[in-house]
Amino acid sequence: MSKRTLLTYFSSSSNTSGTPTPGTDGGINQPKRPRLEFQQSDIIGDPGNRKSIEDYPYEIRDEVKRAYALSGPTQPVNHTFPRKWQSGEWRSFQQTWFHEFDWLEYSISKDAAYCLYCFLFFNPGKSEKFGGSVFVKQGYVNWKKAKEAFARHSSCKTHANARLSCDDFMNQRTSVATKVNKYSKEEEKRYEIRLTSSLDVARFLIMQGDAFHGHDESSTSLNKGTFREFVDWYKDKVEVVKDAYDNGSKNCQMLSHHIQKDLTKACAEEVMEVVMDEIRGRKFSVLIDESRDVSIKEQMAMILRFVNDEGKVLERFVGIQHIERCTAIALKEALISMLCSHKLSISMLRGQGYDGASNMRGEFNGVQKLIRDENPYAFYVHCFAHQLQLVVVTVSTSTPAIADFFNYVPLIVNTVGASCIRKDALLARQHDLLLEKVENGEILTGRGLNQESSLARPGDTRWGSHLKTLLRILVMWEAIIDVLEIVKKDSIKPTCNGGAFGLIGKMESFDFVFIMHLMIELLSITDILSRALQRKDQDIVEAMHLIIGVKDSLQDMRDNGWEPLFKRVKIFCDKNEIEVPEMDKEVNARGQGRIYHRGGWG
Repeated sequence: MSKRTLLTYFSSSSNTSGTPTPGTDGGINQPKRPRLEFQQSDIIGDPGNRKSIEDYPYEIRDEVKRAYALSGPTQPVNHTFPRKWQSGEWRSFQQTWFHEFDWLEYSISKDAAYCLYCFLFFNPGKSEKFGGSVFVKQGYVNWKKAKEAFARHSSCKTHANARLSCDDFMNQRTSVATKVNKYSKEEEKRYEIRLTSSLDVARFLIMQGDAFHGHDESSTSLNKGTFREFVDWYKDKVEVVKDAYDNGSKNCQMLSHHIQKDLTKACAEEVMEVVMDEIRGRKFSVLIDESRDVSIKEQMAMILRFVNDEGKVLERFVGIQHIERCTAIALKEALISMLCSHKLSISMLRGQGYDGASNMRGEFNGVQKLIRDENPYAFYVHCFAHQLQLVVVTVSTSTPAIADFFNYVPLIVNTVGASCIRKDALLARQHDLLLEKVENGEILTGRGLNQESSLARPGDTRWGSHLKTLLRILVMWEAIIDVLEIVKKDSIKPTCNGGAFGLIGKMESFDFVFIMHLMIELLSITDILSRALQRKDQDIVEAMHLIIGVKDSLQDMRDNGWEPLFKRVKIFCDKNEIEVPEMDKEVNARGQGRIYHRGGWG
């Protein structure tokens, strides 16, 4: 990250986001009202869809202007500009005009030209013919005389004043505050040291993913939060930094939570700029999914996928957008808005990856169809791993016996791991059983074998976790039964006693053991495919071959897998003294038929 860029960012910041005013730093007299903020994700890339500066609250107008000025004009690259019939000819906007007029912006939605400087500093009371609202609100659309109109607008007084105002606004040294408060070179040097040290701490905490703030950041607090404590440690280690904080301006310490947030935003913008430089001019695909936060706000997370110069497939996280409505139109507008805010054209989109929800994959009104209406080359692919997940869930819950089995699995895990005492008892019993098996030669020893493990909770969204849970139950079967026996004996409440008693009876039934072995075998086959499909470098041709291979394995298991499976189940039941029913005996079916029959599948 460029230190010069960050210094420029904070040197041009107002008191709201850059240098704090007296009373806003050091944890004293903190403002009670929440500060209005303008985030990088709030930038509307398409100039035809922006709100005017006057529509923003007065407190954040400077932030809005600065964000758009730093972002620069919206100039789509490799966009196919639509042609219109004007004055007896087909005419369109020309890409070369961006090189001639650096202020020029283009709106994809309105097919119109705008001026960035006039948008930021347009004075409606002093408008002129070529500097009026046409380049701010309506947009210029007469492509026949566009170049002449752009040249006249560049030389008009309104545009010149707006551009000069923008230059002065971005140059902190020309501000009134700087003219009134003249600082010495020594004080400026201290300010740069404080800013650099705060930035170093912020970058480290961001890299580690640690929290910045503390519950009490006042000077008398014993723990002022990670950021402030780290700065204090920095001051104790580096004498120059300590001098900059102790002898510098007390109302510009660069420590307030506002400064911490601004440093984080600046780092995020720098990282995003590097990411956009990687993608610029390349074809890319989008991956979108729901990302609900702790406050139960519906959000849309977006990742861009592209191929770099070395032929490697890269995925870059772009950001999270708050979504008020989950309709296809609202999601499509949010997607285009995020792309435009980073100056990416939808015409460069070549792939869409969403889940199987109807508002996303709908053939007629889904997001993928709305995007393809604008760009027919943006092909939609439903994630193969997600499709496999849906298949496994549907198949596993379609049979009542298997659905009932998976209802009991989390009950067993929760009962055994309900307290630290039970977990310790489980691990101790498993440890004793392993030692006994090693002494008897039942299991092998070696590096990485027989590691201490506990029961894993199955997750609702990842059925690979169910396989992990079932494997742990299989390996720790005897220890789990022993712990449930302890819970049954030690429980004071009859409800707890009955729960453990019922779980023991369920586990020691042939049905439970048979389904457990069956699902372990099935999930082992699908889990290998699921992991392969989630590889970043996986291509669709290899994915199709993998799917065909898994289908063949499942069919082979159906045709020839009964005898080996039943043999394993019978050995396990005999070892653990579980009664095996007579397969040749006729049994009156209750409801639907049993799922096992001698010599074949039911």
